Amino acid sequence: MKPVCLSLGSAFPGKSPEEAMALAQNIEVPFIGKISLDHVQICPQNFRGGAMTMERLQNLQETYPQTHFRFHANVRLLEKGCQYDLGTVHRYPEYTQALTPLLTYLNQPYSLHAANNGTPLLHQIGNLHRLADASGLPVALEGLYPGRRANTVSTWEDYASLSTQKAPYALDLSHLNIVRHAYGPAPAGLVETLAQDPHCLEIHISGNDGLHDRHQPCDGQEWWLDLLHLAHKDAVIFYEGRII
Repeated sequence: MKPVCLSLGSAFPGKSPEEAMALAQNIEVPFIGKISLDHVQICPQNFRGGAMTMERLQNLQETYPQTHFRFHANVRLLEKGCQYDLGTVHRYPEYTQALTPLLTYLNQPYSLHAANNGTPLLHQIGNLHRLADASGLPVALEGLYPGRRANTVSTWEDYASLSTQKAPYALDLSHLNIVRHAYGPAPAGLVETLAQDPHCLEIHISGNDGLHDRHQPCDGQEWWLDLLHLAHKDAVIFYEGRII
């Protein structure tokens, strides 16, 4: 199986990126193995310490020169948090303005959640391409799951449609467990196709009960564990299970 890298926010929620990286050294988790720090996601849950700035990011990169850092979702970039996703980018131009130079500095793909306000998929993909053009880097849509809000890309039909769009995406297998719990097993070959596609830039893994995205540790019973070896050679697998 490919190396499994670390998502700082899910593993160490409430910690700053600096604190989380200090805790992340030499981690091994059951059923997954040693967690690599070759690639590391900075996430919204890493809000301690306030807004991420270019100076902080440069210091972090200088401290861990072998790690390729990348942003996931609405990382805290402003003094006040905002619900930035592919359905709301137009509401927060100040966030986009803060985001793009940091993405360019990191020189790594950025993954952003699908809309939870019912924005049509094609409009979200347009937003995705505009963000990619502004930063000069790939932006990947992360699909969701059924919920109380108008979550998009949250059914098997939605994921099948995403697979035909030729747009970059992040495949969260724990999200798919919630889809599976709601709608039954995936259509034959769909998850395999999504994992193997060159448009799949990231694969996210963690445990859950099929009802809530709790970012629990994996218990070894996940139906998707045997599919990880199918991941496209350029996709990075991120472990999102809680460690502390």
